[in-house]
This record gives sequence, C-alpha cells and structure tokens, in this order.
Amino acid sequence: MGITSLAGCSSDRNDVEKTTTEEKTQDEPSSLEIQHSWTNAGEKDAITSLFEGFQELHSDVEVDEQGVAGRGGGDLQTTVKKRIIDDNPPDSWQSWSGQNLRTYVDAGVLQRLQNGIDFEEMDWNAFSPVSKRLSKIDGSFVAVPLSVSNLNNLFYNVEIMDEVGIDPRTIQTPRALVNSAQIIEESTDHRGVVHATKNVWPTLELWESVLLGEFGVETHQSIVNEKMQSNERAVRESLRIVDEYHEQSPDGIVSSNWREAAKRFQNGNVAFFHQGDWAAAAFRNDDFEFETDWNCVAFPGTNDQYLLSMDSFPFPKNSSATTALPKFLQYVSSVEAQQRFTQNRGSIPPRTDVPEAGYGPFYRRQMKRFRDTNSRLPSIAHGLAVPPASRANLTNAMQDFTSTWDVEQTTQKILTMFD
Repeated sequence: MGITSLAGCSSDRNDVEKTTTEEKTQDEPSSLEIQHSWTNAGEKDAITSLFEGFQELHSDVEVDEQGVAGRGGGDLQTTVKKRIIDDNPPDSWQSWSGQNLRTYVDAGVLQRLQNGIDFEEMDWNAFSPVSKRLSKIDGSFVAVPLSVSNLNNLFYNVEIMDEVGIDPRTIQTPRALVNSAQIIEESTDHRGVVHATKNVWPTLELWESVLLGEFGVETHQSIVNEKMQSNERAVRESLRIVDEYHEQSPDGIVSSNWREAAKRFQNGNVAFFHQGDWAAAAFRNDDFEFETDWNCVAFPGTNDQYLLSMDSFPFPKNSSATTALPKFLQYVSSVEAQQRFTQNRGSIPPRTDVPEAGYGPFYRRQMKRFRDTNSRLPSIAHGLAVPPASRANLTNAMQDFTSTWDVEQTTQKILTMFD
C-alpha cells in the first residue's frame, strides 16, 4: 500500500494549501486521536509524559491515544494508510521524517504548517538545520520534529576490552571490527558480537553503517541517489561483512529481537553490540553503568558522521480537531515537550536550545556529537533518505538475506531493484 494507492484518495492537490482556520466549526470535538507505535517500556513512558504535559496546558482536550504495536515504518504506517484510504485518518500520527512524509504529501493528505494564527508560536529558528530540512517536502513544513536518534553506534563491554587490550577507538573500519571480534572469540571465553535477526531492521541498519564505514559518505550518497550498478562492489562487500559479523553472534540469540540482544550484551559476556542510541535507555534501569561497565564509540569508519533517524507528527488536512491539533503540534515543538519525550525515550531533541540538564552523560555526549559532527546523514534504513518504494524494496531484499545469508543473491536482488 504505497504512493499510488494513497494518491487515489486525494481530491485536489491544491487542497494542501488550505489552513485549518478555513474549516473550523462551532461543534468541533474536544477529542484528539493520535496514533503511535511507542508501546514498550521506556518509549511508552516517553509518549505518556508528552501527553500528560500537553493536557496540563490544555485540560479541555481529551487525547485519544491509539497504540499500534510495531515500529513506525511497519504496522503503524499500514494502519494509517488504510485509515486515509477509508477517508478516516487519525488527527495525527508518529512518522519518520524525510522521504517517509512524501507518501502523504503526494496523496494530498497533508497541509503546510504556516506561521499564521494557528502556529504563531512555532519557533522554527530553534530547530537544527537538518531537522527543519527533514520536516519539509517540496519546500513546505508538513510535520513537527520531536526526536532524533543516532544509528551508527558501537556499544562495547569495558571489562572485555581491558582484558584483551583492545581500544575500540582504534578500530578504523567495519572489516577491522569483524577481525577484532574473531580475535576475542579465539582468545577468550567471550563472544565477539551480538546481533538480533528476528526483525529485519537491525540488519538493515547494520548494513547501512557498514556501507558508510567501509566505503564512505560519497558511496552512501550515491546509493541514496539509487546509483546501484556503479556501487556493486560496495553493496556486495558490505553484505559480506554483515554476514561475517552476524556469524560471531551467539546461536541462541539469532532469532531474538533487539531488546533480547541488548540483554545478552548487558549480561557481560559479549564484546560488541551495534544498535541505535535507544539501546542506552535499556541499560540505565539495571546495574550496568556507563563508562564503568559499557561505553560507546561511533561505528568504525563513521567517526565524522551522524547517521540519524527522526520522529515527527504530520499535519493532515482533514482532521476534525481543527483547534486542538494546532495546539498539540505547537506543544510538540516546545522545549518542554521535547525534554519530556526524549529524556524518557532515549534520544535527543531536534531543537538546539533544550538544556542538557536532565539528560544522562551518554545522551549529553550524543547531543554534542550531533552539534559538532561534520555530516548529519538521514538514514536509508529508516526511509528518511530514499523514497518509500525504494526502502520497501531494500527491506524485502534484506528480509531474504536474513533467511539465507546469501551474499551474491542479495547483491543481485538489490542491483536489479534500483537500476
């Protein structure tokens, strides 16, 4: 269910220019239906805290929270698209930013966030340049950014590194990381890495980090521009390294999800763990301390890059909550809302003026990395950098890869998809 099927539900592309003030009615409902996929542990606490903060300011608005199990790019998107086709969209929903928003814009179901009467307090100047860019389609803001996540992290066990005498900061490439993991396997009783394959997305994220670390930004951007044939070697070798990386993972974890993989890393017998920075939130409620028991570096070869995903709330044009929805989106854009959400979620705010107080030392460091890094790259894996159809094709190829681990077959599948 992609761009083509959604486009059929749009009556007039020019409707995207309308503002909510043209549609207000006297009997507007005081309920605001919001759909999201933050249904587990800390992420549930994050969205609950955001809703509570909103209702403290707007007690007259009832939030009708609809949790949909599954990540933002999966079950939730399917549910939202079906609601749109049925001409019954939620008032807003959690969406990854960037090209993920194009589906809805091309279908004519989003309108611009204008600095008019409904959004007079929206301070876009407070947002980082990349977060503003990823909130626009065709030059217009269509969503409010809420949360930034870093994907190219390598978590490591401090005690194991001390035991084997490896400084993770000196591991320069993904290939060298695989070699280091093999050395740990051969010389100790520890496992080199842990990697979960119950869902396809951790492998897709790993492949993107390997591609970036082994072949650089130019190759990454070339693939973003869907020039696959000219990057055949990079596609193949990145898949090969991912295959070798996953082979170091304990057999018992292969079919587990990322949370179970994180728990295995946390138990202390695994050296390395690649994951988004939400993983650090899974560590903080246990006796597993940052810098003492675990630490983190940029994935080898990506020290000057911040590979990112970003969550946002879009502004649909057919919402019946024509007064409540602008209030909610303005609140999402505020310092308070972004503090409430990101401090619980395990991410950082897209606003640049959110105080660091209240964030743990790992996330303060991530905020500094986000500010200081040479390049902030929207991810392929989360669909920020490539059109939805392209990401779907790549996800399907990676799904087959995690079943067969056939490097050549997957390489040819990816090359055929995009050229």
